[in-house]
This record gives sequence, structure tokens and C-alpha cells, in this order.
Amino acid sequence: MTDFHIHIGQFNTVYYYADRVFYALKSNGIDEVWFSSTTSCLYCKESQAAKKDKAIHKNAPTAVALYEGVRDEIKNALIAAAEIEIKAHALYWVVPEIHFSKSVSVNRVMCEIPYDGFKIHPRAQNWNLSYKKNFLLLKEIFSYAENYDKLVLIHSDENYPPTLFEELIVLYPNANVQFAHCRPLAETLYMLRTYPNTVCDTAMASEENIKKLKQAGLSARIRYGSDFPITHYRSENPKTDPTCKELTDILKRTKCF
Repeated sequence: MTDFHIHIGQFNTVYYYADRVFYALKSNGIDEVWFSSTTSCLYCKESQAAKKDKAIHKNAPTAVALYEGVRDEIKNALIAAAEIEIKAHALYWVVPEIHFSKSVSVNRVMCEIPYDGFKIHPRAQNWNLSYKKNFLLLKEIFSYAENYDKLVLIHSDENYPPTLFEELIVLYPNANVQFAHCRPLAETLYMLRTYPNTVCDTAMASEENIKKLKQAGLSARIRYGSDFPITHYRSENPKTDPTCKELTDILKRTKCF
């Protein structure tokens, strides 16, 4: 079974090691995963948050250092997946500030690591599409995804509905796009009905929304996603880095597939 939405890396105060996450999932019946790194959400010195707060700026990595750290993290995660014998697809979590430096291009990213797609998180990063640099970067990402058959996974919720990206989906109708969380329902239904290149995932989606999507005849456009181990963090509020056993045991108690 495939889980189309999981994470590794730093999340708030704890670190989710890739080998532990992958092992826990495989032990619970998952043999293929699509993952991205939440370490990408660390503030870099070039971020607006760091520019406004001296304490954040002092401890923040540069954008290039953040990129290189996540790059190595993903590389090691793919090695761990091979050792555990779980099929893993890495998604590049895009941090706009990294690409506003000429030293890091989308082509460079995709050449250095065998990413199978991109992760766009408009709540975690500043993805204001009225900002010309952001829009041009998104065009570059969608163009790459369309030309090289890569996935674009987009976080969506009530404040950041999937319709925010409709203009890009119109421009790149052959780019494979996955909307996370099935929220809001009305906008998710609209996008799936209007654009055949879009799907949604069940990560932290309500049972009611999933039911309504199926009733609308869109069952084939729904992908299973667990959002693991974010689900672990929210339910357990861990104070230390979770062990492999902790992650395996909580999946045994809570899995819904």
C-alpha cells in the first residue's frame, strides 16, 4: 500500500528520523511512501521572520545552508529507505528564499537529488502569488513538473484553498497536482471536477469530506495520505525524539487503512 503524504525531519522541538518513520510505516503495511522534509520550515536568515527578529536571525542558517542541510538529509533518507526495502519518493519542499539567490536553481535541485516532485506549503512559507518573484518561481516549478512528469503536492486549507493555484494549473494542464487535506471541500470539488490533472489526499482530512468526494464520483481521484508522523506529534506532544518503537506502536493503534 502507498502512503502519498508523509514527512521526516525537524518538527518543532523534535526530530523524526527517516529510518524510524519508514520502519514504522513498513511494519504497518505500507510498502511505498511519498515524503518531504519538515526541516525545510526552519527560518533562514533571508526570511521575513528572521529579518524582523534579531534572536531568530542570530540562530538561523542562511538559505543556502538550509538547502544543503535538507539536501543531505533527503539523500540519507533515500539510503535508509533502500536498506529497509521500502519504496520511497522524495518531494522537494520549496523555500522561496533559497531560489532568490542565483546559486540555487530548480534545475540544480533536481539534478543533485532524484526528487520525484515538489512540495508547496503556502502557510509555512510566504507564497503570496501577487509577488512577482514568487509567481515566476512557481511557473518554473510547474513547467519542470509538466516537462519531466513530476508531482506537485500543495498544502490546502480554509485560508489557503486550492483555487489559489488555479492560474498555474491552467498554464500547465499536464502537470500532476495533488491537493493535500481535501480542504475546503467546495474548492477541492471544483478543482477536481474542472482539472483532470488534479487529485487530492486524505492527510488529516475529515471522514465527512472524504465521503462527499466519493459520493461525487471522485473516488479514483483520492489518494491515501496519513500525514505521519505529524499525527504522532499532535496526539503525543513528545518532549524527546520519538523512538522507532514509539512510532511503530502508535501506528498499530491508530492506522485507518
